[in-house]
Amino acid sequence: MNIRRLPGFMYHYKTVAALMVSTLFLIVYLLIHWGIMCTNLQAWRHVSNVCSRHNDGNAMGILCDPLCNRQGVHSLVCETLHAGKEAVFSAHWQNTRLVFKAARTETTVEQAESLLWEDANGLKHYPSETDFANMIRDVVTNKLNYSITTHQLERLSRLRTSRIETEPQKRKLEMENVWPLLQEQEYIMTLLFEDKDVFPQIIGTCGTFYAVEYVRPIETPTTVLALSDSKPEWAKRLKLAVMILDLLQEFETVFTEPFHLCDVKINHFGLPLGGHKLKFLDLDAVFPKSVLNRIMNNNRECERNEDCDYFDCRSLCSKNMRCESPVVNNNLQIICEKIFLGWTLSGTIIIPGLLMSEHTSSSLAVLLRQCANPTGEHGQLARAAAPENLKSRLYNMINEVERELSSSLRL
Repeated sequence: MNIRRLPGFMYHYKTVAALMVSTLFLIVYLLIHWGIMCTNLQAWRHVSNVCSRHNDGNAMGILCDPLCNRQGVHSLVCETLHAGKEAVFSAHWQNTRLVFKAARTETTVEQAESLLWEDANGLKHYPSETDFANMIRDVVTNKLNYSITTHQLERLSRLRTSRIETEPQKRKLEMENVWPLLQEQEYIMTLLFEDKDVFPQIIGTCGTFYAVEYVRPIETPTTVLALSDSKPEWAKRLKLAVMILDLLQEFETVFTEPFHLCDVKINHFGLPLGGHKLKFLDLDAVFPKSVLNRIMNNNRECERNEDCDYFDCRSLCSKNMRCESPVVNNNLQIICEKIFLGWTLSGTIIIPGLLMSEHTSSSLAVLLRQCANPTGEHGQLARAAAPENLKSRLYNMINEVERELSSSLRL
């Protein structure tokens, strides 16, 4: 269509034009709502809102002053693909790059009422320190089935452990700021397991916002061009695969119970700036096994031989035609299927994964297929748990090929 005829077309076909414009606006709205698209104006709007609350005396935290001072936190850039979060944006504070996050909803009436209550005269009644401690323990138990230590309780109940707030009114305000943060699984896990070094480290908070260290998401080619890698690129892919397997081993051994990853994408793994230790970025989809089994046992109706999935984690439809079985696959199966092998259709690889290349040996390809599609017991569908012996074989093969290739490239 000639662009100069567009006004005339819109005039003569008002209904069609209105529908097209409305559809375009709806698509843009949904892309922004789902976090697939964003603008830096959104980031500044969120900062303006939290700073307004800070200036009114309702938001506190060590990052409030630098965030609300244009000479402090600066260079805000919105970050996409943050489903479940109201805001995710990166920024710089001095020489540190941060990622700010906030829950999709502001403090709701239900959250406020679960912390305190108002009498007929509008006077707010806050919990005692003992009651607040018990409330925090209940939240952590419900979300993670985890018993916290005294030190961890102190870490969760305060915005700063280096300075204990004793002034009653400021302590009440601190409770109001801490409580919404504790509804965020990611915030709790970041604080509880900061010594494990498998998640981004938390830097500080301001109101309902919390900031973690910036970790650069892993990016890798996801087109058929990836099948023709150079040898140095293939060596990098093998090294990254070893790092991912090492991280999976930590998730299964360093916690009180194994942790399952239920939303696995290559950009959910990342490296800190200047670091060499891989970290997992999507903490909202990381669950202790007991909690995941509780999520899986949702008792919804299902058809026989049907999967009862929660993202990538899978359980089965029981004989009672209900989703009530525990998780049946494991992290390794998901990683092999979603990351190493790639997207398949009817057994054919359509989009190659991290370990599919012209350099992939037939023996490695066979192991990857076995890992991605292990057969369950009693004729269950594929995508059962990948066995331990296969994990060892896969790790040893990838590690050996990577070392040999790296050595040859240094010669």
